[in-house]
Amino acid sequence: MASRTLLFVLLLLAASAASAATHPNVLMIAIDDLNDWVGCMGGHPQAKTPNIDRLAARGVLFENAHAAAPLCNPSRTALLTGLRPSTTGVYCNNGWFRDHPDYVDWVTLPQYFAGQGYAAWGGGKVFHQPSGRMSDRQSWDKQYSNAVGAPNPPEQRRFQHGMRGKFTTSAFFNNALDWGPIDQPKEQTGDWQTAETAAKLLSQEHDRPFFLACGIYRPHLPWYAPAEFFDAHDLAGVTLPPYLETDLDDVPAMGRRLARLDFPVIKASGHWRDAVHAYLACATFADACVGHVLDALEAGPNADDTIVVLWGDHGWHLGEKDHWSKFALWDQTSRTPLVVYAPNVSEAGGRCASAVSLIDIYPTLLELTGLPPRDDLDGRSLAPLVRDPGSDWPYPALVTHWKDNHAVQDDRYRYIHYRDGGEELYDHQTDPNEWKNLASDPAYARVKARLAQSLPKQNAEHFQPEPPENM
Repeated sequence: MASRTLLFVLLLLAASAASAATHPNVLMIAIDDLNDWVGCMGGHPQAKTPNIDRLAARGVLFENAHAAAPLCNPSRTALLTGLRPSTTGVYCNNGWFRDHPDYVDWVTLPQYFAGQGYAAWGGGKVFHQPSGRMSDRQSWDKQYSNAVGAPNPPEQRRFQHGMRGKFTTSAFFNNALDWGPIDQPKEQTGDWQTAETAAKLLSQEHDRPFFLACGIYRPHLPWYAPAEFFDAHDLAGVTLPPYLETDLDDVPAMGRRLARLDFPVIKASGHWRDAVHAYLACATFADACVGHVLDALEAGPNADDTIVVLWGDHGWHLGEKDHWSKFALWDQTSRTPLVVYAPNVSEAGGRCASAVSLIDIYPTLLELTGLPPRDDLDGRSLAPLVRDPGSDWPYPALVTHWKDNHAVQDDRYRYIHYRDGGEELYDHQTDPNEWKNLASDPAYARVKARLAQSLPKQNAEHFQPEPPENM
């Protein structure tokens, strides 16, 4: 009996491997805290991201892509499980979906590929952590790197901005909000080491298709990067983001609480331009790591049969709407790059203006690789838009921050509904900076009602720990 069982298992594995052999590889590149300050997206006029730009020139750039949540763990959990935060109750950075009794055995995106005969390899920050339990080791056949970021400069060169200890609403900033060039070359940074190992894997032939995820940590705080990337941007000429002193006057109370009180500290310090310069430098550094991976793919044996999807896990405010961070429901906190290149499928240089969600990546990759679809995911396949970026797409993107606080984004409007009844509505066609809240204008009642139909019917309870009292 044992020998028959073993034979049956071997036959199943052989059948799975034979089936997988007909499917393309997947290279997934994740970038932490990268907003729309990318050359091809035009979010900042001085952004220098030539490698992301060249990937976009080969594939389809989703210009209006949004994270499912404006912070790391809920966003990545949603993308990799295919389930919204309002479905799982994972709204914060500490709640781990495997601890939830309903999702302890949930099959994640890389797990699904592994179950279909793929080799699943993860490196850097893909789930919430690069190693340990919140890297979801069970999702991978191999975790090839847990290196992230860049080394800190010497202690005497840290926190020279003089703001340490002055942040009251985000204590994390007191230990993490710093920036500056480091002396080490890029080859000695954690992000480059992860990119280098991914590059080596992409340079080799493999006996079965692979799902390879490469997580780049910058421009996540602290903003340390090799000096060459700071030198690539002229500090004196850095353009500050759009800013309006009275921006929050028409924002409801909960929206103002989300904005916190951190940006005024930065503005008063006189270091706003220095910090913007550092963010631009770290985005360029992250782009160089992306380029190293893409170079290896294009020069190696897997170039013609590898789908590439690149995404950032959410956006980041650098003073817009008096906000400095993520943790909000405005456009700048959720909008992030999404590029899909599928050989012989995607339109070179395609641009899609439709509002889409990163939660759609899971079903999209299943369709593009020809794997069996799942009917229990919250997202929808973007494959029709990969084939034709101008196709009709009537589905708004949904963003959630804590329980029952949501933003609904379509091709023109952004509607925000807070759980205490507060509302915001912005017309991005006439007001791209979201300076005028139209929610109380009767002329837009129908727009609000239409967008409100896309608010989730389910708002799961917070799954540990509880949110702060002021939320």
